[in-house]
Amino acid sequence: MLYPLSVIKTRQMALEGSQRGLKGAVATARSVVAHDGIRGLYKGFGTVVCGMFPARMIYLSSLEASKAASGRVLHRFHLGDTAAVGAASFVGGAMASLSSQAVVVPIDVVAQRLMLLGGGPPPNAARDPNARAAAAAEAAAKQRTTGLRLARQIVATEGVGGLYRGFGASLAMFVPNSAIWWGSYGVWQQVLWQQLNALRGHSRHSEGDILRVQTVAGVLTGCTSAILTNPLDVVKTRLQTAGAAGAAVQHAPAAAAAAQPALAAAGAAAANAGNAGGCGATAAAAAAARPTWRGVAAQLAAQEGAAGFFRGVAPRMVSSSLWGTMMVTAYEWLKRLCIKDE
Repeated sequence: MLYPLSVIKTRQMALEGSQRGLKGAVATARSVVAHDGIRGLYKGFGTVVCGMFPARMIYLSSLEASKAASGRVLHRFHLGDTAAVGAASFVGGAMASLSSQAVVVPIDVVAQRLMLLGGGPPPNAARDPNARAAAAAEAAAKQRTTGLRLARQIVATEGVGGLYRGFGASLAMFVPNSAIWWGSYGVWQQVLWQQLNALRGHSRHSEGDILRVQTVAGVLTGCTSAILTNPLDVVKTRLQTAGAAGAAVQHAPAAAAAAQPALAAAGAAAANAGNAGGCGATAAAAAAARPTWRGVAAQLAAQEGAAGFFRGVAPRMVSSSLWGTMMVTAYEWLKRLCIKDE
């Protein structure tokens, strides 16, 4: 249900010249649907679905174990209920994300590059001949490029390390995001329960009360985490998609100038070849000037200022709120269903 929002967010963050804000998100969605139909909004979906089952199992198992362990430690400090729940959830979320990154990062790299395939030419193609060449190569290859084929191309051109491009950036984004998400969720729940109990004058809760509190807490948590960690997500996305067709290749200006002839030649060769290997050649040329976390952030700040770090924040807030609400409601319901009798 929510995957199209990830595609829109990724294209807003990674494609040079794409519009920002809610209007930009709508324009991006229309462009993808106009060129590729509804299927274009599900680029990389199979890769994510296959990979996220083991990743999610690792994540949730680590979450519960870490929350329980940190809860026992924090109990010694006699914190208030809200602070204790928030701190335990914060630690649990951070450890859960940290333990699952070995599986998540390769999935993320492949899926995000697939998301940039299709959807029409990049916004800067009209004024950039290199972008037009890359778009032509990508258009010829997109129909035959699968997640497995793209993963093989990445390994062939960049080695196994190519599947872990931006691993440090991913840790820097997902670990705080997960910690903030679960920490905020714990705090918001405690605040909402306290307000509800004060309003009603008792602490007896029905299934309907639980569902309503979890839903509101999920929405508030999604907005909180999306706003606080969006700058990290923009930098991570640009790092992992640098060299993909139409992406904003972020690196030092001198290196960029040196890489342009190679990019143009690779794009033209790929257009003539008309196969998926061309995208690998383009990526190999872009890899000559390997982007860095600091370089991407500095260039983004110089070109767009602080606003650039909030590219894609609108679809990300919606996705995070809806995903969090659905996930945590189902998850908490299953936990209540499976609880053992005393």
